[in-house]
Amino acid sequence: MSRSRSFNRFHRYLARQKRRGLRAVLPQFQDARDHQQSPADSSNNVLRRLSLREIEMDLMEAEA
Repeated sequence: MSRSRSFNRFHRYLARQKRRGLRAVLPQFQDARDHQQSPADSSNNVLRRLSLREIEMDLMEAEA
């Protein structure tokens, strides 16, 4: 594996770990975000799409 590829994979791994850690520490903010229903604010949709992409990337990495 080339150095730049391993560097990118490692930093994606660290970012994923950081996001998971933040989710575990701050569940009250997730609950508040889930209860907000504002059509003008599309951040919930963006976060949901990013979460799905992250799951897809995890599955692709698991297959490799």
